[in-house]
Amino acid sequence: MFKPSLLIASAAAAAALATGAHAEPLSREFTYTGFYHVEGGQFLPNASLYGYFDSDDRNGDGRIELSEVTSFILNSQQYVGWCGPEVFMCGLFDFSYAPGSALNFHTAWSTDPWGEGVAGGSVISGVEAKEHSYWPGGSASYTLRWTEDTMLSMSPVPEPASYGMLALGLGVLALSARRRSRS
Repeated sequence: MFKPSLLIASAAAAAALATGAHAEPLSREFTYTGFYHVEGGQFLPNASLYGYFDSDDRNGDGRIELSEVTSFILNSQQYVGWCGPEVFMCGLFDFSYAPGSALNFHTAWSTDPWGEGVAGGSVISGVEAKEHSYWPGGSASYTLRWTEDTMLSMSPVPEPASYGMLALGLGVLALSARRRSRS
């Protein structure tokens, strides 16, 4: 039916694509929707936090850790690398994600503490998102807490190697069907 050399070549190509799958960067977009607004004392079903992260599962364990995140943006603020001109300090201090499990992260940012006023914020996923500001004569804060009604939606971007493995598999199936129809 199949020639042994064809099976060996197909298996070798599939193995090469599978090992390359973990080497490719991985991107995810996410949105959390529905939070309890502490200062307002009410649940806000349309309140949302949105973000995007790029990562590279360097150790191939299927779990993304902090050291494997190459970019993390939350509500338009970059937390890995340069923070931007308006932000004095920012960082991604904790991160873990595996498909099918919770997305865990901790971010914080602050403006220049030596200016007229200071603003900052932090987000600990699953707990709360808090922003605060202080200026001469006043202050303000805004806190959103996660509840059992807070929903996470995440859209994965498939790795290029996945398309290669799909094409290889479809090619082998087509070749097999063609050989069967000849016999």
